[in-house]
Amino acid sequence: MADANRNLFANIRGVSETTVGIFVDYDSPLARKVAGDVWAGLSRVALGSGYTKTTALWESLREERSAKPLDGPLVHLFVIGQDRPDAIDAVRAAFHHENPRLYGVVVAVPSRPSPLAGSLLYQGVEHLTAAGVRAGLVEPALLHALPQECEAYARRLLERLAETH
Repeated sequence: MADANRNLFANIRGVSETTVGIFVDYDSPLARKVAGDVWAGLSRVALGSGYTKTTALWESLREERSAKPLDGPLVHLFVIGQDRPDAIDAVRAAFHHENPRLYGVVVAVPSRPSPLAGSLLYQGVEHLTAAGVRAGLVEPALLHALPQECEAYARRLLERLAETH
């Protein structure tokens, strides 16, 4: 597993650390659980890939954010719970002209998701693309609070990061 992880990041030259901006709807128990599981997956995959330092900058999705983007994160992850769909309106892009950012949009779903969960996910992606983010820089997912499912998504995010940088 560690060898496979190491190969994942062979395309990111000179990178030994990574920072992820995680924006969570803390009012949603589903979003909190899934965000924690994705972060655990990101940590495991990054450690196995040779990153010497992995940092998460956690912020509330519902609190007002500065117009100035976070310094450092090449990945911005938005986690919304199906149980609190109004939080989708807080998904906003943070632009950094020197390095394009990769965006993750996750809708945390219960064991029996609502048929509207896909629409909610689409709205999150649409908020980013309407702000000028290329659709190819958005990795959407409907995730259950299952560590293996969240880790697979985390692996995909880091693979995409390797492809874009």
